[in-house]
Amino acid sequence: MKNYLVLYVPGMCGSWLAWLINQHKNFPQYDLGHNHWTNDLGETKTLDFGCFGADWYTYKHMTKDSFYLESELHDTTDLEEIKIRLTEMGLDSNVLNWSFEENRRIRPIDERNNESFTKDCVKILPNHGSFSVLENFGINFDKIDEELLKNIVDDMRPKKIIVPVFKSSNDTLVKRWIMRLTNEVGDSDGYYHKPVAWHQKAWSEWSEWVLQDNPYGNNVHYVDIEKLTSGDNDEYLKLCEAIDETPIPNIQEEITLYRSILLEVVAHYDRTRL
Repeated sequence: MKNYLVLYVPGMCGSWLAWLINQHKNFPQYDLGHNHWTNDLGETKTLDFGCFGADWYTYKHMTKDSFYLESELHDTTDLEEIKIRLTEMGLDSNVLNWSFEENRRIRPIDERNNESFTKDCVKILPNHGSFSVLENFGINFDKIDEELLKNIVDDMRPKKIIVPVFKSSNDTLVKRWIMRLTNEVGDSDGYYHKPVAWHQKAWSEWSEWVLQDNPYGNNVHYVDIEKLTSGDNDEYLKLCEAIDETPIPNIQEEITLYRSILLEVVAHYDRTRL
């Protein structure tokens, strides 16, 4: 089995990217999950996506006092309490001790549409980018948890790490992310009310840093996520080369559908925030 790993800043379409990779011929072709919301017009629309077949929980590789582990499990480091809360989240508490291969048992079989797959692409939870520091959903973009990353890579041994980066003045992805967070935690936190340009700058500076310093190592393919989600065929073909797959015939239809969903969220943002 050839495994691929998507690491990403929350908001940069990591779940959709993992799903897209998994749609290729030799991958499991997982279903795409839709998380819905009700917009300002009273319409039920898609706000976010999941690719549950691609989820890999990396609790085994976190120290018991890891900030991410604490925040995910409501600020406790007591092992028995953590097990109880994992069970409440619908997870087998043994996930704390599972290796990569064992952890993949939680992959829902009914999410797969290709049983003869020889490749698999996963994204990690709860720490999507192996970050060291979070500040209440606000990521400190300049630090990677090197120990966690090493443990993950040593356990999984990915053929390639895929990392989306943001290098655009287009505000579609940023506005969608702001609405996604606001819908989840409400409007009380000032972080979500910072100007769109502030978020764009933060994402751009993070992207410049990873492209220059390669904190994820040299076995990385970077995806310009704005280009990919806008239907840039050259960007898509580069991704195909990185995963050694032939292009999907109807790829532009899939990307256009995804972009239209993003734009519906942006339209809500513009109606209510401008």
